[in-house]
This record gives sequence, C-alpha cells and structure tokens, in this order.
Amino acid sequence: MALNINEQARKEANLRLLQRTTDPSISNILDSATHVVLYKFAQASQSWEKSNVEGGLFLAVKPSGYIMVIVNRSSPDNYSIQLSANFQLQHQDPYLIFRQLEQGETVIRGIWFPNANERVTVNNSLNQVLERLRSAPPTPVPTPTPVNTPATKIQQPPSNAAAGLDQGAALTALLTPLSLNGTNGIGGATTTPTRPQHPTTHTTPQQQQQPPMGQTQQQQQPVLDKKSLQLALLSLVQDDRFLDLLHAQYLKVAHARANRGNNGN
Repeated sequence: MALNINEQARKEANLRLLQRTTDPSISNILDSATHVVLYKFAQASQSWEKSNVEGGLFLAVKPSGYIMVIVNRSSPDNYSIQLSANFQLQHQDPYLIFRQLEQGETVIRGIWFPNANERVTVNNSLNQVLERLRSAPPTPVPTPTPVNTPATKIQQPPSNAAAGLDQGAALTALLTPLSLNGTNGIGGATTTPTRPQHPTTHTTPQQQQQPPMGQTQQQQQPVLDKKSLQLALLSLVQDDRFLDLLHAQYLKVAHARANRGNNGN
C-alpha cells in the first residue's frame, strides 16, 4: 500500500514537472524511464554520436494526442516529440531507434536505456500508442456550408473632399436664416417650406431622366440627403471655428433685436 502511494505521489510530481517545463496541457503520464541518453546516427561515419540531451523519459497524453518527452538535465530545453501514425520505431538493443524529419532531412535518432527492463516497457507502451493512432479513423474535416446572407452596406466615413462639401452646404443652410430682418433669424418667425409642384402631364422615364431644354448646369441644385446632413452637422459641431462663427452670428442677431426693441420703445 505504501509503495502504491509513493508511486502515485511520484507520478503526480512528474506530471507537474512536465506541465511546468514542457506543456501545461499535458494531462497524464502513460509510462516513463528513470534515465535515458539521446544519440544521433551520423551518416558520414556510420556511427552513433551522443547529443546534449539526457534525463528522464516520459510518454504523456495531451489534448492534441500523445507526446514523448525527455526532461533534459544538460540544458533548460527539454526534448519532445509529437507522436503520429507515421512515427517509425525500431527496438534494437540497447537503443530504441526512430526516424524524424528535421528541416526537410530525415534524421535517425536512438534512445539509449541503461535499464533494459525500462527500455522494453517503454517500447511496448510506444507500440500500443502507435497502434491506436494507426487504427483510429481519420478525423473528417468539416466543410463549411455557405450561408446566403444579404449584403450589408457599411456606411463609410466621408472623405475630406466630401466632408468639405457637406460642411459648406450645411454651413450655408444654417447661417442663411441668421439674417437681421427678424423673419428668419433666431427667435423670429419661421417659414414653412412649400411642397414642390409636380407636373400634371405624364412623362416617360426617359423623359424624366433628361433635363429640360435650356436648363443650365448652374440651375441644378445639389440634393443634400438626411444622412449627409447628419454627418455634416456632426463634423461642424466638433469644429471650434464653426462654433465661434455660429456664436458670433447669434450675438449679432440678439444685439440687433435688442436695439430694435429699444428704438421702438
């Protein structure tokens, strides 16, 4: 019982170590070896060369699949391999040999186990994992279904040129009533715009699109729609020069009305 408790405690400690030094998403350890050394097979000399990686080996589980990790005691960087169905493994005493593609080149590496029993155990665990990966059906990639949605027209902010035109039109529309005659000024009577008179004769669409004969370009007044006027007003309200001009016009009208009231008395 005490042995099982010690093994569970050691496994939990190793799991926390892997989560801290390798990948926090690692959730379980399937198998491990106390100490291993990583070698690389040199094609030129046809011999094994020792790398700078040695330490405890762990076969672990993470959300994306299975991973083999060597917690490196020679440097802060651990050595990890994401296992897949194409992983090639060979057990050749005293190594576990595997092939790996690195920077477009196939590299042969070997893991040396001082403990032969641990090598056999890890080899069996690796083969079981590879068998699961190879027997599992490929995950289908869902094909997105096109959804026909009506195109939404996004209101673009006006350009500087358009904003200048809108501001000029709105400024003219706002400042024109500020006359001193008292009829259209601030505080004076307001006039109601008359309804445009429609022609009583019936015309074809082609005739409606063409301007009347003799009508010049200067006679065609630009149409300022509600949205353009709103954007122009927002721009004008944020312009200090416009506010100063508007305030000056208001004071002028107010003084004129006050003087006219005093003269009448």
